[in-house]
Amino acid sequence: MRTHWYDSTPAHEAAKWAEAQGQADAMRHALFRAYFVHNQNIGSADILVKLAQDLGLEGADLRVALEEGRYHDLVQEQYAESREIGVRAVPTFVVERHAMEGAHPYPHFQQLMAEVGVQPVESPESS
Repeated sequence: MRTHWYDSTPAHEAAKWAEAQGQADAMRHALFRAYFVHNQNIGSADILVKLAQDLGLEGADLRVALEEGRYHDLVQEQYAESREIGVRAVPTFVVERHAMEGAHPYPHFQQLMAEVGVQPVESPESS
């Protein structure tokens, strides 16, 4: 049962930092686990640095990036773009600036992609 919600802006900044290190997916998975599984404060620089170090990344550089706001403006631009296209919930999936909110079965993703002209891939279950 969740009793606390945290400002996720530092986590988004950490994900952008990790992207520059070629580790965006690994950091996003670590952030997800930290928040949803371990109920950790993903707004805490100490937690984010530990997650980076656990991935073999340079935690001290992440701390500096967070302190100096290296990715702050980029994350704020992404927030603005999200609001512009109507993102109001998590998760929201965006394909070609079209959004689909909430968890959905795979055929809904295929339909969205077809509607915007993106070739959908086969369902993971059919492989």
